[in-house]
Amino acid sequence: MSGVVTDDDYKAVGAWFLGPKGENAENLADLLLHALIHTINGRIDYFPEDPPVITADMMASESYQHNIEKLNILVDTLGPELAKNSVPFWNPRYNGHMLMDTSLPGMVGYFTAMLSNQNNVAIEASPLTTIIEIRVGKQLAELAGYNINISSNEPVGWGHITCDGSVANLESMWAARNLKFYPLSLRLAMQKELSFIADTFVVPTCKQSAGDGSSPKLLKDFTEWELLNIMPSDVLNIPTRLTDEYGISSDFLQSALSPYLAQTLGKEELEKEFHVKPMAYFASATMHYSWPKGAAITGIGSKNVIPVAVDNSARMDPQDLRSKLRACLDAKDAQGNAAPRAVYAVVAIIGSTEHGACDPLKDIVDIREEFRKEGLSFVIHADGAWGTYFTSTIPDTEMYIDHSATSLEEASNKSDESDFVPTVTLKPKTKESLLHLRHCDSVTVDPHKSGFIQYPAGGLLYRDQRMRYLVTWTSPIVYRNDPESIGVYGVEGSKPGAAPVATWFSHTIIRRSGYGQILGEALFSCVRMYAHLATMSDTTTPFIVRPLNLLPAEESGGDVEAQKTFIRRNILNVPNMTLRHDSQAWGLLVEMGSDLSINAFAVNFKIGDHVNQDVVEANYLNKRIFEALSITHVDDDKPKPKLFLTSTTLSQENYGKCLTTFKERLGLVGDQDLYTLVNVIMSPWPTAHGMTTTVAQALQETIERETEISLYRNTVTPDFHAFVMQGIGKVFLVHLAMFNMENHRSQLIMTGSLDPLLLRAYIRAKSSNPNATFLLVNRERATLDELTNAPFFNVQVEQFNPNGRGPVVAKGRLGRITVLAQSPLNSANLTPYPKLTMPFRLYGAVDQYHIDHVYTASPNIQLSADQVNIQVESTAPAAANAKPVDLFSTSSTIFIQLQLAEASMHPFPRNADLPSPFFFRPGAVFRNVSITADVEGKNVITAATVTLGKSVFVDSDMLNEDPMPPVVKSTASVIRNLKMKTRTGALPEVQEVETQKGRPFQKYNQILDKIESKVESNGLL
Repeated sequence: MSGVVTDDDYKAVGAWFLGPKGENAENLADLLLHALIHTINGRIDYFPEDPPVITADMMASESYQHNIEKLNILVDTLGPELAKNSVPFWNPRYNGHMLMDTSLPGMVGYFTAMLSNQNNVAIEASPLTTIIEIRVGKQLAELAGYNINISSNEPVGWGHITCDGSVANLESMWAARNLKFYPLSLRLAMQKELSFIADTFVVPTCKQSAGDGSSPKLLKDFTEWELLNIMPSDVLNIPTRLTDEYGISSDFLQSALSPYLAQTLGKEELEKEFHVKPMAYFASATMHYSWPKGAAITGIGSKNVIPVAVDNSARMDPQDLRSKLRACLDAKDAQGNAAPRAVYAVVAIIGSTEHGACDPLKDIVDIREEFRKEGLSFVIHADGAWGTYFTSTIPDTEMYIDHSATSLEEASNKSDESDFVPTVTLKPKTKESLLHLRHCDSVTVDPHKSGFIQYPAGGLLYRDQRMRYLVTWTSPIVYRNDPESIGVYGVEGSKPGAAPVATWFSHTIIRRSGYGQILGEALFSCVRMYAHLATMSDTTTPFIVRPLNLLPAEESGGDVEAQKTFIRRNILNVPNMTLRHDSQAWGLLVEMGSDLSINAFAVNFKIGDHVNQDVVEANYLNKRIFEALSITHVDDDKPKPKLFLTSTTLSQENYGKCLTTFKERLGLVGDQDLYTLVNVIMSPWPTAHGMTTTVAQALQETIERETEISLYRNTVTPDFHAFVMQGIGKVFLVHLAMFNMENHRSQLIMTGSLDPLLLRAYIRAKSSNPNATFLLVNRERATLDELTNAPFFNVQVEQFNPNGRGPVVAKGRLGRITVLAQSPLNSANLTPYPKLTMPFRLYGAVDQYHIDHVYTASPNIQLSADQVNIQVESTAPAAANAKPVDLFSTSSTIFIQLQLAEASMHPFPRNADLPSPFFFRPGAVFRNVSITADVEGKNVITAATVTLGKSVFVDSDMLNEDPMPPVVKSTASVIRNLKMKTRTGALPEVQEVETQKGRPFQKYNQILDKIESKVESNGLL
């Protein structure tokens, strides 16, 4: 764009979309009717003398009318359901994925071409739409800064439409792989079919550069390392040079090379022939999942896709890239000999999907030049699926000149004072990266993202059009200017001609300047939302909101709270015009936020003045916020959210110090991954009518509501507690724990004395029903600490009923309480699942042993057994340094290790879905059981055979239960009632929660069944 936009420019945006309220419906209907008329006329004009095949008599028939009526019914029944159950991407309230209303020109273009159903796999199946795709490819290549002038001495750029960015990434990886192996294939061909060029054909090595005075080297004399590191441009020059210097035809060259290409042999054969170890493929740690997937498909292997660390703004760390490339160059074999590792490519993410970050592309290009001089060469690919269209926000005077002489600080995209919605300039480093797209060997771009085009419309661009021949079977790398079939390039076969036509319509009407206007306004709207996120919480709120991107004051070490106060007063609810005229506020605004129109943020909560440190509980809160602000199932009674967000999980392994810093800012401690919310703004409309403030308020209301639930889960309050009773003479009590409630977030085993009447009643009940499980429940609400420290408390004994409340056996008191074992179950105290064994705590008295499964991780399963038989194996060797242990002593800490690989068994299904017979059941026998003095099983005392008694308690429901119902009713009474029910063994409520979670697809299928039934009955239900 030119750098200055006017109010007329803003108003023009209104002509480019159908509108959140369908404001352009009349125009769209008229345009679609015109397209339909043109299609009909085309059919009539093709041999007009041919008679019609659908005659008036046919149309008057009952069967014809019946089918047309069914079609009307289908439209009139599905249409409302789609309107009701589709996500409203077209509304400014949608802040989720990289989606907005598709452009009006795109809609018309897609519909126009769809009626002709052209297949761009071959030019004979799509003569016009193929040419349109070629033209669109040139437009996209120019958008990235590539040269498209065939008369220029520079490489000519080329692009084509793919179904999406994942396929474009896959094709780029395929091309980079084939390019790396091409010199090896040529070397093999020179030993036979091309032997006549072996003594004369020279190629520059990686270390040589134009004008350095060095002489090229005979290709036959290249070392394997030199063959793997020829510069991409020099590899692409080889076929052209063979034609120019030796007169070799393209057909002969293709025939000569084909037997030796990676496409034919597979890369493993070439690696074996030239002793090449697996090569590396570097990408930012924020890489899209399509990269390891593409590596698996191409045979490169996902383990060879190596993540590069990112900074606090989730951009690739150039120093870490430099370090990893150095490690490749300096690698040695087992004997200490030099064994450098070749590199296929380095991928720069230009607009990451989770946070809109742009990797520092100029730094990456400079690093490639550094390592080229040392003999290491590789392809640079830019995954600009999201970011490439943002080059349109850069003025033409900067985008299409020699950028090496450009001062990024001097030029700015200033908005005219009459702007209703201003545009925001790119950050200098972001602009620098976009200006360096021209130096990448390939670029992914998605018109169906920031190009506002219908699916499917991804795209792949090549800096040098000859690179496309690396991924085709029809021709070697020789330039041809004749029309050709697009389908021979890349991964796909059949592909719709409608997608490139939609893109061409949109490019033709909106043009580069228009895209700059739309995306510049979206950047402004995104920063306005960032301002709300950065200031939403303060010392008085029970929650903390932190965007991933730091405020300028945080980055510079300034007064953060003072800056937040300034934002609240001078940016949040200030009209656009006023804000644009406030130089201080505007100067701060353009420094804030992410690189490209995405705000990643997370929420934590406080209990009083105490900030939650548990990452798992913060993840739970953020997940609930996401579920409240998205459509994950059909709910006729629930209105659509007031705004939509999406979410992602940031991996500690990949994000490293970036995520550590983010968690520290949230007050979190721990190395778990972080569930994060994502706010994407593509719409130019939100700030025009105060929608940003409305959306921010709706978000805050949701956060406040969901924070109440987190406070409920994590605040210790007096409550009812249930204990599994074990033993007859001396009673042991196993607490029914819950991972997700602080009141019950403790694995506790204790013992105590029942008053005589209660004990006799329990013994009678147990004797009459030895297979039953009995629960002891406190009769007055109390905390666990209060119970364990009390001299006595009132209790009642109930027989456990898995289908509801069990009968009360008797009431009385429990006194002389002794805690045998107690372990908190918050995430800081959990460890990974045991890999080789399943540990249980062993305890008892006299001749009665009991066991209870130790929870090392969440989720888990409660496995408790009463009166087990322990038969010490006479041949079992005791540990050399082990002391004799009295297994009857309750003061000893003893564990048993069942020979079961627990890690392989999780997660266990719900109670109703546990297999039958279950491994942990009455009478089950476990042999070769280690009895140990530690839970890890390192200090072995002896070995034994363990036989379970008649009473066994198994539960995977209550332990892992999410105590809130699907529809949150946060009144204290409802919460307490729910809690009391679940604590006393009433499982149906829990099962109902889980059952409802599985209903979404069932409900959607019911909708479709109803529609199909209505159609089949011709409207008669």
